[in-house]
Amino acid sequence: MHLRILLLFTLFCCKSLLFSQTAVSNPSKSDFTRTLSILASDWLKGRGATQKGGYMASEYIASMMGLYQLKPYSPDRYFQNFKVLEHTVKKASFEIKKGNKTIALSENDFELTPISQSLQKNTQVVFAGYGLSVPEENYDDYKNQNVKGKIVVVLRGFPNHNDTTSAVYQKFKKLFPEENNLEEMKLKNAINKGAAALVIIDYNQNFRLKNSNQNDVFHSLKNESSVSIPVFRLSKSTAEKLLSDNKISLETFEKKAQNLQTASALLKNTIINFSIDLQTRTFSVRNVLGMLPGKDTTKTIIVGAHYDHLGIKNDSIYYGADDNASGTSGMLALAKNWSESKIQPKYNILFASWTAEEIGLLGSEYFAQNLKNQKILLCINMDMISRSAPEDKARRILSIGTQKETEYLKKIARESNAKLQNPFNLDLWETNGHSGSDYASFTAKGIPIMTFFSGFHEDYHTPRDIDSKVDLDKIQDVLFIVNNSLLKFIENQPN
Repeated sequence: MHLRILLLFTLFCCKSLLFSQTAVSNPSKSDFTRTLSILASDWLKGRGATQKGGYMASEYIASMMGLYQLKPYSPDRYFQNFKVLEHTVKKASFEIKKGNKTIALSENDFELTPISQSLQKNTQVVFAGYGLSVPEENYDDYKNQNVKGKIVVVLRGFPNHNDTTSAVYQKFKKLFPEENNLEEMKLKNAINKGAAALVIIDYNQNFRLKNSNQNDVFHSLKNESSVSIPVFRLSKSTAEKLLSDNKISLETFEKKAQNLQTASALLKNTIINFSIDLQTRTFSVRNVLGMLPGKDTTKTIIVGAHYDHLGIKNDSIYYGADDNASGTSGMLALAKNWSESKIQPKYNILFASWTAEEIGLLGSEYFAQNLKNQKILLCINMDMISRSAPEDKARRILSIGTQKETEYLKKIARESNAKLQNPFNLDLWETNGHSGSDYASFTAKGIPIMTFFSGFHEDYHTPRDIDSKVDLDKIQDVLFIVNNSLLKFIENQPN
């Protein structure tokens, strides 16, 4: 009898020991606080992707991955090196031709987001309302319009965007919660319809005079494969010159749109002639990638965060403590705890620190374009996880984005959040059609994602985003959910 009890006790102890070894501890504040402070310090000068601070940050992150005994992802230590092009607009022109009359705009009359090459076009113009195609609301600004090779003119916003109490506003705001996502969708629609360029009318915008010593700068991958078109932004007064003589009233159109009626039309006897002259420089940049090899090395889970920020602008350091020293330090804290657990995960876990997110998601895009034979099961993205929006007085709102077709990831997020002593108020949203952070490079490849974000704040993209303002407790709780979601996702995978 005593022998049986002893055997049962021994088995219980062995089972308990085995269970304790299958869990990975959640990061505590001591696991990420110093790392965050270093990343957001004067020493790294804002971590601009094409600046010295960005290079120094990559060296620091690689050193931490070495300290945590991660396996380098490639033969070139922890670095995935590639090149980006920096394009400067040296000269741009925009002319509106109406019959024999030509209206030449000055460079202070419009704003421009060009593509990665110099360009000249002379073509017809189509007014396409808000530039949206929303089948679920039976709304399509492109209905019965052929815009291939033409310039598409659209309004900023969406139907009834000025009436926040209306049912139409509520429907479209749910579909397009952020202005940048809305513009990305308008651009995508224009590209898919074969437009030559997109013109956005901003009826609230008064463009400031440009400093003659500063030119528009944007970036692209050296061998970019994606298709894009230039985007011009015009003020309402300038747009009225374009729409005059075509019997198109912006006020009348907006009233019709309140009832989800469209009024798109070819602008008769109207031609736009534009030219863009670029100067291009090449920069070497790099992602930082460290791996925990899994039992099944053919499958990989990515835990990622971009490490770059805005660097030095106008002699000011943009520290980027929340954006995104918070996500990068969180990623490294998870790498530390997984490595120290000595548990070999079921699949490879790639801890990734992307560069060039702030200039177009270029680091993650390069990685996704160059995937070889690896099957990526999931990409976890952390971007700004340490602050709260002004309206979040309790500082307990957390946004977690997943794709519409991955409902099981929402379930994992809810279950992980419920384990917290003080759970978040979760904003579970669908990333379909959105591209606000590095997750978009993976959704474009059909890879499931979970993206974590804690809210925009008044210091976003200013030199005031400093480490003394971050909420360390919030980061710790976000990492609790990330780690538990990762463990649950692995547990749920079929053998």
